[in-house]
Amino acid sequence: MISGIKDRINLAITVFWHSVKSFIKNGDTSVAASLAYYSLFALVPLLLLLFFSLSLFITSSRAVMGRITTLISQFIPYYSDTILKEVYALARYKGIWGLLSMGALLWASTPLMGTLRTAFFDIFKVEKRPSYLKTKLLDISVILLTLILFVLISFSNVTFKRFLIFQGSTILYDTASYFLTIVMMFIFYLVFTPARVSLLYILTGSVLTTVLWGVIRPVFGLFLSYNPQYGFTFGSLKALFVIIIWIYYSFCVLLFSTEVIASLRIKDVLLLRGLFYETANSKGSIKLKRKFGREYRAGEIIFSKDEKSREMFYILSGSVKLAKKDKTVKIMQKGEYFGEMALLISTPRTTSAQAEEDNTVVISIAPENFEALLREEPNIAILLLKEFAQRLKKTDELLF
Repeated sequence: MISGIKDRINLAITVFWHSVKSFIKNGDTSVAASLAYYSLFALVPLLLLLFFSLSLFITSSRAVMGRITTLISQFIPYYSDTILKEVYALARYKGIWGLLSMGALLWASTPLMGTLRTAFFDIFKVEKRPSYLKTKLLDISVILLTLILFVLISFSNVTFKRFLIFQGSTILYDTASYFLTIVMMFIFYLVFTPARVSLLYILTGSVLTTVLWGVIRPVFGLFLSYNPQYGFTFGSLKALFVIIIWIYYSFCVLLFSTEVIASLRIKDVLLLRGLFYETANSKGSIKLKRKFGREYRAGEIIFSKDEKSREMFYILSGSVKLAKKDKTVKIMQKGEYFGEMALLISTPRTTSAQAEEDNTVVISIAPENFEALLREEPNIAILLLKEFAQRLKKTDELLF
């Protein structure tokens, strides 16, 4: 049990550091800056669309703005009143609610969604991407889904206040608000994640996003309280500057949590990659053996000729004999791998493999882990090509 707990802690540390490295490698801070820039242009159109959506259920414009004010203060807690004044002024202009105007508001929000979707594709290393038309339809669908979520959150906030705060329980209200944020982020990640991911990993990312937002919010507020002149050089645009900075930090949090989800998805690959770089230490070898390994006795069969299995194997300890028609083809030693042909081209086994000595430990690498490994570590493909070239050279020398 203790070893299992240690493995989980070590895995959590590995995932965390890989997420940090990926956050830097993928340039997520630059992506967050781009998203903050696009948010500047999408914020007012989205709030106008939210105003229209709430107006379908609430007749009073002031009541609608009250709902939006409460909602926006949860996500943009600083100087949001500057944006809300502009939204209210525009919302009172009846000409904006035409069909073409609504379409223009939707279209103005798509660059933000498109940039966010591209960031997720890059983080999850997904190469196949939808067409331009499909992407735009997806972006518009996500915007509409976002509006629905905001409307639901707005009514939920009213319910929470009525049954929790009015009964003197602000702690329950705060807890309910955090829970609601987690649910919203869970749906967000579920929609935007472009690969198959365990719901538990998505939930982990949602909780992490909510917690980090809960941490940076008072920290940023404390910074502003001790630096009241922050953004002073921007004059009347100071409020807008502070809002953009806050949105930038918020997207940094969101993208880092996305990196954590992506790292959890490939946690097995993080263990396997050490095999190819020969960096697997004794502790790493124990974890690999426990997770992917199997120990064989001398003479025990690993696979037979013409068998239709697709795993590739790495020798962690001992040796393996490859044979064909009772003739030894090669003795594979510790640190070497075999069975890659069946994995790469889905062909039946051309030789049989059996352990040559006792305590032979072989690591099994499944096709899906191998593909993820190559996406995550492209240099491994070069290492494999060099190994294939060496084997082909030795074959040529034997033949000629």
